[in-house]
Amino acid sequence: MKKRVSLCKQSGRDPRRKTRSRKTKRISATQSQDLAANLQRHLKKLPLEALGRASGFRARRAKKITPALFVQAACLVVTLGLVSYRRWAGLIGLLGQCTLSKQALFERMSAKAVSFLQSVLGALLATMAVPQGCRLDALRQFRRVVLQDSTTLRLSEELARFFPGPNNQRGAQPGMLKIQACYDLLSQSFVYFSLSSFRHNDQAASPEVLSFVQAGDLIIRDLGYFVLEVLEQIQVAQAYFLSRLRLGVSLWEADGRTPVNLLARLRKSGSLDGQFCLGAKKVLVRLVAIRLPAAVAAQRRAQARQNRDRRSAPSAERLALLGWALFITNVPATLWSAQTVAQTYGMRWRIETIFKAWKSHFGLAQVPSAASKNQVESLIYAKLIFITLFQVCFWQRYSPGGDTEGRPPLSLLKVAQAAQSYLLILVLNQLGIDPLVAWEQLLDTHCRYERRTRKHFMQDTQPGRSITGHPKIK
Repeated sequence: MKKRVSLCKQSGRDPRRKTRSRKTKRISATQSQDLAANLQRHLKKLPLEALGRASGFRARRAKKITPALFVQAACLVVTLGLVSYRRWAGLIGLLGQCTLSKQALFERMSAKAVSFLQSVLGALLATMAVPQGCRLDALRQFRRVVLQDSTTLRLSEELARFFPGPNNQRGAQPGMLKIQACYDLLSQSFVYFSLSSFRHNDQAASPEVLSFVQAGDLIIRDLGYFVLEVLEQIQVAQAYFLSRLRLGVSLWEADGRTPVNLLARLRKSGSLDGQFCLGAKKVLVRLVAIRLPAAVAAQRRAQARQNRDRRSAPSAERLALLGWALFITNVPATLWSAQTVAQTYGMRWRIETIFKAWKSHFGLAQVPSAASKNQVESLIYAKLIFITLFQVCFWQRYSPGGDTEGRPPLSLLKVAQAAQSYLLILVLNQLGIDPLVAWEQLLDTHCRYERRTRKHFMQDTQPGRSITGHPKIK
């Protein structure tokens, strides 16, 4: 008889020692169903029929592609990774309990469809609610804290005629599309989007913020958006801004008459926090200068020297000023200390994480290479609608805050990846659509050979014919 050996003895662990049991938190099915239902509720709040008629997308009574089905399927097709008209048409058929060919959907992707999806995105952004409170004490006094940034999507060379990018060393010009995005840090939702070619830079897009800025807002942007006239208009709107200082801009004392040698002032005082005027228009701002650690300053100077454009070789004065973090704002010192200014500006990394989630898990740049300009814009707007709903329906629901059980906060990238895998199943279940029935419908409608003159493989291998299509020799 074989002697049974304890696993504890095999591993060298004392069997009398108590081990901590790992508890797994059970999530109820109703909690997941609520997430899918929340997505449907937000879409039902939108006047999709009225927007469809106003844009011309619905000129007559639709038999299959209604505005609501078009938008719902557009949101769900993003979760499937690679977007295609076959998948989009299949989802419309599932949701509307009908059969729809990809050709029928392809014909509807016109300028009217772009206008419709753009108006839906605008209406959705207008419904985003501002939260009652904020956990960050430094931001409580603001109505919204808007982070503005842009991201570029590399497209195929075939699309360069619609969205031209920079010329490369081979002389080829890839397609490149730029998305301007404004994200409210308090409500964790987007408030603005716009599409343009790569050649429409951030400085040219700087005035776009004036179309939605409201009194009490705080706008945080990087140097690419530095335009003094826009900063002045933000102040006129009784809103606030926070930006880095562009080196080379003329600096004056608060009286607007005495010029200031910034480097000499910093070398004398070490740091700075006061009122100054900028530029020819003498825009009054609060300038905050904080000396950086020697290692960080050396790294910034090394990066400046490695600039590929020899025409913008940094001067000795510019290299010296890189030893300080220079910020401009109109938030008074009574509300923010100099350190709070620097810490708040550091929150810009949040939107960079969101951009990474878009590209990694929502396939933002995955569009058909042979698509037209209207089709590309329709697909991008459809994805932005889903991304906006994702932020409100899912990410806000499980936002990265404190956990009562001491567990680490959720990762936005991992939540986006999970949504890509399971969201479609949750929505179909919430709508009462049997996945098996959906599978059979997709097989029957979108998985058959297309009708064409040239014979396909299955016709060539029918009884009585050889693989090459010639009659078999008996």
